Parts: sequence; C-alpha cells; structure tokens
Amino acid sequence: MKHAVKNATLLVLNYDDAITFYTKKLNFILVEDVQLGDGKRWVTIQAKNQANFGLVLSLASSELQKATVGKQAGDGVAFFMQTDDALRDYNSFCKNGVEFLQEPVKQPYGTVAIFKDLYGNKWDLIQPTE
Repeated sequence: MKHAVKNATLLVLNYDDAITFYTKKLNFILVEDVQLGDGKRWVTIQAKNQANFGLVLSLASSELQKATVGKQAGDGVAFFMQTDDALRDYNSFCKNGVEFLQEPVKQPYGTVAIFKDLYGNKWDLIQPTE
C-alpha cells in the first residue's frame, strides 16, 4: 500500500486576498479554484516546482476557525519553505512587501529567516546546509 501526504489546509478569511498574497508575494502557483456553491471554493496553491504537495485554502466559517486564522501553530512556526538561496528569496520577498521577523541567520542545519503570511502565520525560509 502506498501513502503520501498530498495537501494541508490553510485557514483564510478571504480566498482572493490569500491567492494574491501567495501568488504575487511568495511566487506560488494557483493550481485549482473551483466554485462549490454557498461562497465556498476548492482552492489549491503550490510552491513552484513542487507538484507533489499543495496548500488548500479553506475559508474559515466557524468562530473557532476564525479565531485560529493566523495561529495555525499557536505562536510557533507553522510552515517551512525550503530554498536553494535564502538571501535571494529574502530580498525578493522583502521587495514584495513580506514582513520578516528574522533576517537570514546561519544555523547548524542551514540558513533560516522567519516571515509572516498575510494573516500572521509564521514561516521558516530555510536553505539547508549542504
């Protein structure tokens, strides 16, 4: 039996704002945007060159979900974006208006910078040590 994690849910308050942030500021690609009725959509985005994993943008509807937007990992890092050049992507994302909490810093496992998405979820931008 073969298993793979294909998608993860990312709670959002507005589909279009989230699509714009991830595609324009972080250079993700929009894979699917299907109307489901009653204001719901099936929206999937992926990092470029990574066809095997995507984020499903899910519109927060309950009070608990709305309260969780931007806090998907509490106050910790929720997502990890691997890169081959942390400084290049840091500079590019900064130019795109992405807010960084930490500039690129060398760690034993690689160079890492921490940024926030449009809702405040923390992301690590990591260039692994070779």
